[in-house]
Amino acid sequence: MSNTAAVLKEAKASLTLEKRSIPSPGAHQLLVKNHALATNPVEYKQQESGNFIKSYPAILGSDVSGVVESVGEGVTKFKKGDRVAGFAGSIAFGDLDQGAFQEHTLLFEHATVKLPDAISFEEGAILPMSVATAGVGIWPTMELPRPGTHKQSGGFLVWGGSSSVGSAAVQIARSLGFTVYSVASSHNHHMVNKLGAKATFNYSDEKVVDHIINAAKADHVAIRHAFDAVGEHGAPQQAAKVLEHFGGGKLCLVLPWPETEKPEGVTISNTAAFRILTDQKEFGAFLFNDWLAESLANKTYVPSPSVEIVEGGISSVQRALDMHKKGLSGKKLVVKLD
Repeated sequence: MSNTAAVLKEAKASLTLEKRSIPSPGAHQLLVKNHALATNPVEYKQQESGNFIKSYPAILGSDVSGVVESVGEGVTKFKKGDRVAGFAGSIAFGDLDQGAFQEHTLLFEHATVKLPDAISFEEGAILPMSVATAGVGIWPTMELPRPGTHKQSGGFLVWGGSSSVGSAAVQIARSLGFTVYSVASSHNHHMVNKLGAKATFNYSDEKVVDHIINAAKADHVAIRHAFDAVGEHGAPQQAAKVLEHFGGGKLCLVLPWPETEKPEGVTISNTAAFRILTDQKEFGAFLFNDWLAESLANKTYVPSPSVEIVEGGISSVQRALDMHKKGLSGKKLVVKLD
């Protein structure tokens, strides 16, 4: 069997196709025959800037789904033939064999989820990066307790709720018991509310902060937790203003806080999906092997946003990255490899 990969040979270059050998899984790893992969904005930014690239050539990509072909020593939760999705580790380690943009990828057991038959490979491929980014932000970073007998109360604001990361944050916060408020483009409000937001507001409304505050007050809810899945265009500052109104709270960001004064009473932190492969391995196992697997099985978590297929197989990955650069709203790009 062959293993065709979309390779970044040098900084700022376009991806080119190369034949590679099929790797063998090491300890706690799975070898997966990829059926679908998803692309993310971070990857075109890596291509242009070189961020998170340890050396060249490089194979980018974090989101992948497929079928397990073999397992390494110590793997107990997966076997050959399992349908899975996983967070590929090239962004953390720079290992070519762990990049998603190829036909076979090595995944770590603790960053892999078993897919129910009702979830397609295309839907599965959009899960890993979004769930890891939102999960790391909400649980270990914001220090919220894992699910148990006690449900959370109060409000939780998600800025950018129609994005893949934002939609994951909406669903996680809802599952914990929060009353969720979100901000998104007006044409995506129905989708975000269906995922669990009590109300969704238009980000382009100059009074959006006032509308969020008034809605929460009408519900007799105080918003003291917020997750910004946008990171630009004033989103962090506006999310912070909502928290300030309710006496402060915790704000988690996908990008660094802008070079402006930080608000008093608001604890600001950053999330990073790759932490499930480094200092949060045990959390990764909880998130992927347990929580997400159970949530998919009982249909309390829905892969979102909607999938847009980029035709052409592995050769179309560069086109998908170019589409990200132009901007997307309320959808996730997926490349089918079948």
